[in-house]
Formats: sequence, C-alpha cells, structure tokens
Amino acid sequence: MTRTECLLLAAAALLLSSPAAAQIENEDGCVYNREVYPEGTQMCQSGDLVRCEDGAWSQMGDCPNEPLPSPNTGGGDIDEGEDGED
Repeated sequence: MTRTECLLLAAAALLLSSPAAAQIENEDGCVYNREVYPEGTQMCQSGDLVRCEDGAWSQMGDCPNEPLPSPNTGGGDIDEGEDGED
C-alpha cells in the first residue's frame, strides 16, 4: 500500500468515527437550522406548519398563530415633487 493510500484510509477512518458522523447515522429525524428534530415534530417555518415524517419536512398547512412579517418600508419608489421633478 502506498503512502497516499494509507493517508486516505486513515482520513476516512477518522471521518467515519467522528461524533458528527455517528450522530447523522444514528439520528432518525429532520434537520432544520443545523439541528436534528425527531420524527413527529411539528413547527412553523416561514408561515407554514410542517411535520417531520420519514426524515423529511411535510407541509401540514398554515401556522395560525405566527405573525406576518412587517412590510419593508425602506427604499422603493422615489418620491417626486408635484411637478414631476425630484
């Protein structure tokens, strides 16, 4: 076995034995914002009620209690004077 092959084998062993790899393999659930949520978890995401089913988020409907985002009032159209000039 060449030195390169030994290094690749060692790197692969380290990656597969890391806690993060073990967590991904052993966790049944869905990922949101870099966190794993168990099967059956329901939450609001951008106004949509979603549920973790078989490792994927499924849309269940709208979130009735989630407030709507406030409108963007900055920028936009230029307010022109009465004669059409700035």
